[in-house]
Amino acid sequence: MFRLLAALILAAVLAASTDARVLHPLFIPFSDGGRRLIGIESCDECIALCQQVHYRTLCSRLATLPAVTTPKQLLDVALRVSAAKAAMAAMRLDGAIRAGGRANGRAMLSSLQTCRESYASLVDSLKTSRTTLKNGGSHDDLMSLLSAAGTYSTDCKDVFDERPELKSPIPGAQRHITRLVSNCIELAATIKQP
Repeated sequence: MFRLLAALILAAVLAASTDARVLHPLFIPFSDGGRRLIGIESCDECIALCQQVHYRTLCSRLATLPAVTTPKQLLDVALRVSAAKAAMAAMRLDGAIRAGGRANGRAMLSSLQTCRESYASLVDSLKTSRTTLKNGGSHDDLMSLLSAAGTYSTDCKDVFDERPELKSPIPGAQRHITRLVSNCIELAATIKQP
């Protein structure tokens, strides 16, 4: 009985240690409602693009995702991840406001509300950027939207920098989101749209 249990544990450990992309393939929906499995190929052009951005490691991780086979898909994934992270930050700020923003004083409540509004605007800007990218909008429009996103991504840090007596409840998330958006801007500036 012990040997059987040990063998099962060993099999579970080996299964857990394999690459998650192999165990959890990504499906991309098509217009006809069907789904197709995307193979796990690396996009050499995407990896090369990632060497041109400031936060290379962050970009390279996105470039190795199974759905990324072209530079345009890399930018789309970067925009989608950035929007998701910004939405999560906005939710955390909502929680901080409900949990005690008022108890910490008006300055803290005001700062938290400003941050929440900035992240909501960031999410909107990133979603509009994705739509512009997918619909083949002009490169100038895309860059304008991403420039606004870059401003929104730093607004929360600026609010807390102006008031050093207050501590941001999401300093790590702020830094991560700013880096993601910075990479989006640099990728969009590098990628030539058709």
